[in-house]
Amino acid sequence: MFIRKNKNRSGSYGVQIVSKKGGRYKVIKTLGSAHSEQEIEFLYQRARQELQRIKGTTSLFVNRDDAKLESFISTLKNSQVQVIGPELIFGRIYDDIGLTKSKVIYSVIWSLHDYIIPEVS
Repeated sequence: MFIRKNKNRSGSYGVQIVSKKGGRYKVIKTLGSAHSEQEIEFLYQRARQELQRIKGTTSLFVNRDDAKLESFISTLKNSQVQVIGPELIFGRIYDDIGLTKSKVIYSVIWSLHDYIIPEVS
């Protein structure tokens, strides 16, 4: 079995799970049709998941990395996350619009950065 991307008469693309047996193609499941590259990629990802479910297999590499990242992020707390360097971001913005780097501007930046850059929850 494999995933096929077909161009339809309307110009959209259909994403299907197909098997080939005896020289003939058999559509196992149609995931849908899409017009934009983002929609096609979304359907293609769904087709990969569905193909794994049908075959009863799991990916050896992608899911392991995702699981490690998810387990790491889930252990973080707000108290462990700190915003560093808002003056670097806002300082460049002020430079670009023509304001000078002064203590007044940086004091405004520091007083506002908690409202502009929310903590990760």
